[in-house]
Amino acid sequence: MPLGEEFNGIPMESLIGAPLKAASDANLQLAQTTSNFINEVGFDGDNVRTASFAYTVDNKQQIIDVPLLAVVQIPSLKVDLVDITFDMEIKTSESTKSTKDQKLEFAAKAKYSAGLFSVEASVSGSVASHQENTRSTDKSAKYHVQVKATDSGMPEGLARVLDIMNRAIVPPEAGAAPAS
Repeated sequence: MPLGEEFNGIPMESLIGAPLKAASDANLQLAQTTSNFINEVGFDGDNVRTASFAYTVDNKQQIIDVPLLAVVQIPSLKVDLVDITFDMEIKTSESTKSTKDQKLEFAAKAKYSAGLFSVEASVSGSVASHQENTRSTDKSAKYHVQVKATDSGMPEGLARVLDIMNRAIVPPEAGAAPAS
């Protein structure tokens, strides 16, 4: 297989789209959590839940009712970073091993006679050959998704509603009868 063809058929839409869809779904769930918190903690039916605070001014006890949502931390998380990293490393080498051994042996004898002289000779030898080839293939892939959720602070609309509610709270004048 030619180098690079390993990338064919990789579902990039799924590799990238699935984590983004999950982050979008997570943001929807986080928004629903904030909405549920406001409804469950901040309201009792149609009435705003309040916390009463008592304090003394000029030796007279004062009581002030403050909307509970103004004094508690409202969860407002959102997924604001989705880091998708796709790494694919291709090392191409094939693991094949072939060995070839050859050996050639030979021997020869010769005899020569001439009159009183006789000569005898022998020759022998061998030739050997060894050949070895090795190739190996490694392929690896890594898929990494990092999701970061942070508290983005109070939404501007909620901050304005709480400001309106806070302006409606007027501490009683010193010496006035406590609110009931």
